[in-house]
Amino acid sequence: MTVIAAVTLAPLAVAALWSLFAYDPLGGEPKAEVAIERRLAQAPAAPETPVAPDTSRPDRAAAPQPEVRDGVPVVRPGDPMPKSGPVIIRVPGADDAAPGRGAASPAAKPGEVDKALLEDSRYGPLPRMAEDGRRPLDVYARAAPKAKTGPRVALVVGGLGVGREATAEALRRLPPEVSVAFSPYAPDVADLVAQARGAGREALMQAPMEPFDYPANDPGPQTLLTSLPASANLERLRWSLGRAQGYVGVAPLAGARFLDAQDALQPMLVELARRGLMFVVAADRGGHAADVAKEASLPHAASVVAIDQTDDADAIDAGLAKLESEAKADPSRIAVGWITATPLTLNRIDAWRAGLAQRGAALAPVSAVAGAQGPS
Repeated sequence: MTVIAAVTLAPLAVAALWSLFAYDPLGGEPKAEVAIERRLAQAPAAPETPVAPDTSRPDRAAAPQPEVRDGVPVVRPGDPMPKSGPVIIRVPGADDAAPGRGAASPAAKPGEVDKALLEDSRYGPLPRMAEDGRRPLDVYARAAPKAKTGPRVALVVGGLGVGREATAEALRRLPPEVSVAFSPYAPDVADLVAQARGAGREALMQAPMEPFDYPANDPGPQTLLTSLPASANLERLRWSLGRAQGYVGVAPLAGARFLDAQDALQPMLVELARRGLMFVVAADRGGHAADVAKEASLPHAASVVAIDQTDDADAIDAGLAKLESEAKADPSRIAVGWITATPLTLNRIDAWRAGLAQRGAALAPVSAVAGAQGPS
């Protein structure tokens, strides 16, 4: 009997112990186990020991960095770099007096570019009119001769930038009164324009335009074409405009067919007028450019003589003489001549201008034809 009782009571005892120590009312339900880790607060890091500046090399001493907000220097009175107190925000150029209406436009220093005359674009900075109405034509113009009663001649030398040696020779030998025009395809055209302006010269940017014998005569991948819509030609024109900064206007590179197509030309000249530039066109490829420029209110100049149509010294001399005679026939107007830079043309220009003053004539920048004021 004792054995039977023990066997009967054993399961009951196990169940009682399980209910006391392992009872789980949610047994069989889904559950998850999460480890809870108690982190002790870290002690604050010790401040870094300041490193004394190296005063043994003054050129390496750390200079205080100016505080800048949104690209504008912030100046605080007293301590040059305090972080509290009144703030004075100094806008570059804000202290300069704005030019009054009718006053001559202030000119940028030779070689410098006025940022107020630039507009950001996918092709780089493009020329534009400033908010106060100043035009690149006026700001970057060379001052015209003070005497305006005698015969005046404006000579434009184009095609620069393509041949490095020829360009360097032209910029070295040409007088600053001669305006120079650069191909946009020159890899260093921005530097060349800055170099020309640094020497006191006026610069023009040439825009490739379709000639009559295109594509046999192809001015390059950015050529303005009569077969393209205006939107595509405007993009190509802006590519040329963005190749450099600081020029007074634009001249065509080739372009006789495009200049003869009024519908294609008109939006391009409106664009130049909107940006405050002038347009200069050679006599042998002018087409309807002068008429379209007038309709677009675009300052322009058309050469009366194409001087270098042959590589003959006598023919070039005759062209320069004709240009001078045109100026003397009507001293109230400036006679414009276009010539391409070659060793021969540079030699003939030197010989011609040597006695120009003795013959009663003077050189003038091409911007003077458009009435640009030049530096005040």
